[in-house]
Amino acid sequence: MAAQGGPVARTAVGERDHLSLWLAEATREPTTSVELWRQHPQLPRRLRTGLTFDAVLAEGALVATAIAILQVYEQPVGPVIVYPYLGCAAVLVPCGTAARWSELTAHWPSKTPRPLCLGQGHALQVPPPSPRGTTVPARWLKPPDPEQIIGETPLLTNPSALTRCLAEARALLTTGAEPKPLQRAVGAVRSALRAPKRT
Repeated sequence: MAAQGGPVARTAVGERDHLSLWLAEATREPTTSVELWRQHPQLPRRLRTGLTFDAVLAEGALVATAIAILQVYEQPVGPVIVYPYLGCAAVLVPCGTAARWSELTAHWPSKTPRPLCLGQGHALQVPPPSPRGTTVPARWLKPPDPEQIIGETPLLTNPSALTRCLAEARALLTTGAEPKPLQRAVGAVRSALRAPKRT
C-alpha cells in the first residue's frame, strides 16, 4: 500500500535502493524521501506504521529472547529495531496485526505488561537499511534482508508465532520463575510453531 503522494516508481537499481523504496512508502512524501536518503544514506527514517508494516513494541530483553526462540526453530524473522535509550525493541510485522492484537495476545499472562502493537496513527524511527547504519537512538538488531524480499515487501515476522514466543520469553525472564534452558522453552511452543503433519 502506498503512502499519500502516490506510489514510488520502481526504477531504482540495487537491493538497498529497493528497501529504501519500500520504507519510503510509509512517509508522507515517498519520492522526496527516497531522493533525500540517496543523498544522505545514513539518515534515520521516521515512518508511519499501518502503511507498509505494523510494529510490535516490547522490552529489549523480551524481544531478543523471543527472537532467539524463533530462530532455534528456524522460523522466519523479519526486521527488528532496538532503541537502547528506551530499553525497548520493535519487531516489524504485517499490516493489520494491530487490529488483531487483542486476539493474538489473549493468552498473555494477566499480571504482566502486554507488548504493544502500533498500527495506523503511529510513527516509528527506523535506522537506514544498511547494517552499518547504527544510528542512535535506533539501531538494527536484525536489519531487512535484501535476499528475503517477497514481491516488493521484505520478509516480516509472523505475528502469531511472535506472540507465543514473547509469552514464553516472559516466563523465562520473570523474576522467581524456574530457570529453563532455551531448548526447553522452545519445546513449550513446539505445537504452535510446527504445522501438524497430515497423512
